[in-house]
Amino acid sequence: MTKHDAERKRRILEYIAATTRETGFPPSIRDIARAVDLASTSAVHHHLQALERDGYLERVYLDGPDAAHRAAQPRALRLTPAAAIMLGLQLEIAQSSTAGASHVLPVVGEIAAGGPIEAYQDVSETVPVPGMLSPDGDAYLLRVRGDSMIEAHITDGDYVVIRPQQTARNGDIVVAQVEENAVTLKRFFREQGRIRLQPANPDYPPQFYDEVRIQGKLIGVIRRLD
Repeated sequence: MTKHDAERKRRILEYIAATTRETGFPPSIRDIARAVDLASTSAVHHHLQALERDGYLERVYLDGPDAAHRAAQPRALRLTPAAAIMLGLQLEIAQSSTAGASHVLPVVGEIAAGGPIEAYQDVSETVPVPGMLSPDGDAYLLRVRGDSMIEAHITDGDYVVIRPQQTARNGDIVVAQVEENAVTLKRFFREQGRIRLQPANPDYPPQFYDEVRIQGKLIGVIRRLD
């Protein structure tokens, strides 16, 4: 993919995000073509298909009585959490607001975006989140401490939405247990018989381990407004 194509794909994502935020609905294919200077709708479809393959877009059914009728239902474009993270978009939720939330998720503790910190669980706080981040309601939140992931747009005090799972692909941002009772938030890479946990801040060196225990994968970032 050329640099020009990469920039155009980013512009498409930004336009979809901005239009959805302003109107509540994603733009039409023709709107996208005009916004990013594409001459044909077929060219837009080509870019959208590539963005779907890369995990930045998904198509969701707008309505439908049941699965048997879905084939006839219209589908809308929606940015995935991976796209939101790539674009540096946070889901900003006012402290007292529950508008538009489909799930209330527990804040189960803190996670280090720096060196590992001791793991603990304290479910004394909950935060409402949009259903797109946890359609099954099985995710949980961790409060971020530290600045080692700032280039992934994760800053001190943010909440990260974590989907429990025990496996990860290279490049995933994960909750990794690196010692008996210590966890950290880093980008995961398996290489040459060891694990590299890579910060997203040039001031921090990568961390290397023979093995780590994956506890979950990042699927969203929330910045709470006071």
